[in-house]
Amino acid sequence: MVYPITNHNDMQRLEHTLTKSTQTYEYLLFDLDNTLMDFTAGEKAALFQTMDEMGIPISEEDYQKYLEINKAAWARFEEGELDSKAVQRVRFEEYALYLGRDAAQGIGMNAQYVENLGQQAILLEGALEMLTRLSERYKLAVATNGLTLVQRARLAKSGFLPLLSGVFISQEMGVQKPHRGYYESIFAFYGDTAREKYLMIGDSLSADIAGGGNAGIDTCWYHPAGTEEADPKPTYMVRGFDELMGLLL
Repeated sequence: MVYPITNHNDMQRLEHTLTKSTQTYEYLLFDLDNTLMDFTAGEKAALFQTMDEMGIPISEEDYQKYLEINKAAWARFEEGELDSKAVQRVRFEEYALYLGRDAAQGIGMNAQYVENLGQQAILLEGALEMLTRLSERYKLAVATNGLTLVQRARLAKSGFLPLLSGVFISQEMGVQKPHRGYYESIFAFYGDTAREKYLMIGDSLSADIAGGGNAGIDTCWYHPAGTEEADPKPTYMVRGFDELMGLLL
């Protein structure tokens, strides 16, 4: 069951979900970070490792500040204000200044961090098993905003690659989610522009759900926290892989 039935509105949502789930998809597009992989854990491990290697001790508070700076930089990326190279430069220039260092040190910080992050392939529990089952019925792809060096290295360690028919990384494509052009490139890759055949699955409302909507395809919000307030509205919401497989199998 995708939605718990606790009131009239929940019943309406369930009826809508059951109706939609009878539709046949052929292509499942999965976000990578915090949808299939625990990016939060990997990011933290890589940052602490990097700062330790550079002889710059940081605290939990310093880590939270990095998250704030990084989130703002990637938001500017989604808006098209920064490209991926600029994101890397800006975030660590700002973080170096926050740590009381010269902004120029940010270049070295970023290079070391990116290398360390590429080694952090921490799978969400059940992700590989879920993809294995779904691959028997659907063509699966990873559709991620991110850096080629990082995402390719992590995917190589993940065990996902034999199950995937496509890997779409924004840095390689020159366009990012949520822009329509990102998905147009995917349609071109598969040689199939029938929007009803595609489902975008991810944890980000601003990138995955908005992006799928911009491209005219259905979306599934992977949201373990379970709150139902969403803007933009996804076609479906699931709290875990069991619910996702219940919807698709």
